[in-house]
Amino acid sequence: MIRKLLQIIPLLIFPVVFKAYAAGTKPTEVNCQVHNNKGSAVFLYRVKNGQAMSLGFKRPDAKNNCRFSFEADGDAIYFLRKGGAHLFEFTHVIYLHPGDKQKVDIYPNEQGSDFDSIKIANPNKETVSLKKWISVFNQTYKQAQNRNQRDQFLDGYKQLLATADGIKKTGITANKYFNKLLIDKINTEVLFLKTAAFFNCGERMNAGYDTTVSRQWFYETLAKEKTDRADLLQSEHGLQMLNYLLGYQFFQQYKNGEQMLGVPFLEKIKKVDNDTVRAVYATAHMEQLTNYEQFASEIQPFKQIIANAGLQGYYQKKYNELSAYAKGKPAYNFSLYDNNDKHYSLADFKGKVVVLDIWAMWCAPCLAEKPNFKKLEEEYKDQKDIVFVGVSVDGMAKKDPWKDFVARKGYKNIELLSNFDESIMKYYNIGGIPRFMVFDKEGKIVSVDAPRPSNSALKELIEETLKKNDHAVSN
Repeated sequence: MIRKLLQIIPLLIFPVVFKAYAAGTKPTEVNCQVHNNKGSAVFLYRVKNGQAMSLGFKRPDAKNNCRFSFEADGDAIYFLRKGGAHLFEFTHVIYLHPGDKQKVDIYPNEQGSDFDSIKIANPNKETVSLKKWISVFNQTYKQAQNRNQRDQFLDGYKQLLATADGIKKTGITANKYFNKLLIDKINTEVLFLKTAAFFNCGERMNAGYDTTVSRQWFYETLAKEKTDRADLLQSEHGLQMLNYLLGYQFFQQYKNGEQMLGVPFLEKIKKVDNDTVRAVYATAHMEQLTNYEQFASEIQPFKQIIANAGLQGYYQKKYNELSAYAKGKPAYNFSLYDNNDKHYSLADFKGKVVVLDIWAMWCAPCLAEKPNFKKLEEEYKDQKDIVFVGVSVDGMAKKDPWKDFVARKGYKNIELLSNFDESIMKYYNIGGIPRFMVFDKEGKIVSVDAPRPSNSALKELIEETLKKNDHAVSN
């Protein structure tokens, strides 16, 4: 599990924080009973700001019951999901008003991959309408995922549009807020299916493109779709739809997938015309950032619109986190042992530029960069003012296998060992590896998220750091 977490690149996720109960308010509750419990936790998600945000999880007690209790700030769509269910679909929906108390019976499937079904005691009309639409949407998405059935998907899409129009009409309730929410959600997800199909439903938009000439009529309307659609915030797929839509439009501009994937964030956000959507988009992007310099250039220009959208708490939290890692700030003085049980700290390398490689034995991308790291070290072998250091995060429990691995691979640079959740990983809040860092001769940060050795930009950064330090000394 730890290995998977370390490899995941966070994509458009920022947390939801529960509020304390205000005096006189009634908590919203979801009371769950898990039948045929296989020991899995129950997660609760809320749809907000164009995505499904986790509100945390509960483990069933000895009687297989668990309860979520929280203060809700308004009507909202919620989903229940089994712990560890890595699925695209959000299936088990509940619509809740503030103060609702809902009882749910949960039935896991035999494979243990997700809940087979949930039964809601006296579901409200909003929940019933949502379940109808979500069932149709998920079935159509599964068809879109199958590249060999793309023509069948296109035919089914026509039927989907008719079904969507029908649900917009028959799903109407006495709740005017919900009625608009339902229409907004359906409109967003109808568009989501079209944009996702062009990218073969690859979440990172690198799974190929449906450029078949005979099918371009289906996608060509996306070129004129506007990105000021505030309705996307009502769907758990809203932000992903926006990413797909921007991706399609840039793909048409450059006619090249690699260039499309390389479009800078600031160029993308210029296309987002609605301030609220722009604030949400910027805040979601912000969560992926790992260095202060990028935060300053890409997020600070949108500080005011983020505050206007009520998201200033996320902004301040990220600012506080990254400002400690800004260029020129003192680097963390780690204290670790190498494969010969010799102790090293960052302070031991004062007077040297330090190039750090964070890796693990199980991490394929890390191992792919090791030969490049070794080659780079070889280029500087005659210089005494630079040192290359590897830090494995395989953990102290893997000390002996790690020592054997280092010896077998013939790594000659200094190699240190750390637990995954301690030392450098913890201080710099690292969520994915490989990760490369550069510190100057005074032990100050140059970059805590440097280019990989396979990228010539790392050598350029090293050269720049060496020259800057040498210039400072000569003065």
